[in-house]
Amino acid sequence: MKTAKIIKIGNLAIVLIAFLFALILPGVLIGAEIPSIKDVVEGKASFPTIEDLTGGKVKFGDLIDKNNVDLVKEYLTAATYVNVKRGMVLRIVPQLSFEQLYPETFRKVTEKNRGKAVMDKNGVVYYEKIGTIWPGGLPFPWATNGLEVMGNYTYGRIWDSYHSFPVYLWFVNAKGKLYKSVGQEHRYLKCTCRTTVPPLGAIPGYENISIKRLSVAVSPLEIKGLGQFTVRYYNQEKDYDTGFAYLPAFKRTIRISTTTWQDNIAGSDLTYGDGDIFQEPYVDWDLNLKEKKYILLPSPVHSFPIFDKKRKINDKLQFTVGKKYPCVDWAILPVDVVEAIPKFSHVYGKRVVYSPIYPYLFSSSGLQSSDLYDRQMKLWKGIIIGNSRRVYDGTPQTEYDAFWVYDLQTGHSSLMWNHQEVNVPWNPEQDISLGALLKVGR
Repeated sequence: MKTAKIIKIGNLAIVLIAFLFALILPGVLIGAEIPSIKDVVEGKASFPTIEDLTGGKVKFGDLIDKNNVDLVKEYLTAATYVNVKRGMVLRIVPQLSFEQLYPETFRKVTEKNRGKAVMDKNGVVYYEKIGTIWPGGLPFPWATNGLEVMGNYTYGRIWDSYHSFPVYLWFVNAKGKLYKSVGQEHRYLKCTCRTTVPPLGAIPGYENISIKRLSVAVSPLEIKGLGQFTVRYYNQEKDYDTGFAYLPAFKRTIRISTTTWQDNIAGSDLTYGDGDIFQEPYVDWDLNLKEKKYILLPSPVHSFPIFDKKRKINDKLQFTVGKKYPCVDWAILPVDVVEAIPKFSHVYGKRVVYSPIYPYLFSSSGLQSSDLYDRQMKLWKGIIIGNSRRVYDGTPQTEYDAFWVYDLQTGHSSLMWNHQEVNVPWNPEQDISLGALLKVGR
């Protein structure tokens, strides 16, 4: 009896010691328990590794292909799973700490303004009261609904500006053959919600504008100069987007109809609304935050520069199925999963978008992937944004930003590659305007 009691007491002591040890080190996983995303983003638990999530079946350095993809199916978007089944290969790497993902200034502003964001019924974000523009940072670090997620996307992007040049848009057929390429230049400027490039907060005289964009084709010769200049206003419900297109063949500028969101870009698989994953005004969509979950997405830092010193695609980059699937690094990220249903007749029946949860966000978009469904709610396309820093010294200045669109019904794909410099000090009138569109286009 005494021996039995001693054994019971000894076992109880071991359990108590283990419990106390877990309290001291909250990141330690107990058995198969995975820490909640809320505990991870609040620093109460360590970020789970792919080995934690798969029970040791997948480790860093492993390649995921069609033969073992079911080991990580739970952590893939619907479209990515289909693509891996068709030949895409994922190289699994560790996730970076959030301190390495973006400038500290953005995080400081986000924390300074935490809890001070208010939103009207249409999803417009203000500071403390309706009517006062948001000064910068992420409005809703822990989003509770779809409008808040998209409010983060619109009013809480990290970079104040960027310049993408060159931009290569590849047309790849179902067999993986690259049969056409279009070169472009992109310019982007936040006029409000600025956190890094002076003037901070808002550019004087532009307080009613959210962003200005300019996109111009530079090759091939037959479409050189074809471009668009677009203005998105701070209150999308009050002031719908304004846009102009320059047609070099006619040397004419025309106002863009809002219906062009559903038109394809230069005959590619992208619609104008697909830009940055979800470029259409979200006031036209019903948004539902479905869940928060861990997802595998392209890593924010790749193992080698995607662009070489001549700003061309690095020869080290490998592909599978011809040029269809680039072989890049993938890592686990916590994301908000939002389902968007159009309020009007649309080519898409719905979008499902994946937005990294603060503080693990890093891209110029704010959204990292999307599954697109046709009007019969059949999976139609998958969009993936891939990012990789070429320079990182605490404040990234240069990165590549890839944008891959896969038409899963035709097998066709469109791959966009951007050599991107972030936080460029653009002049809103001289560099991103109707006059700039005409100057670059001609």
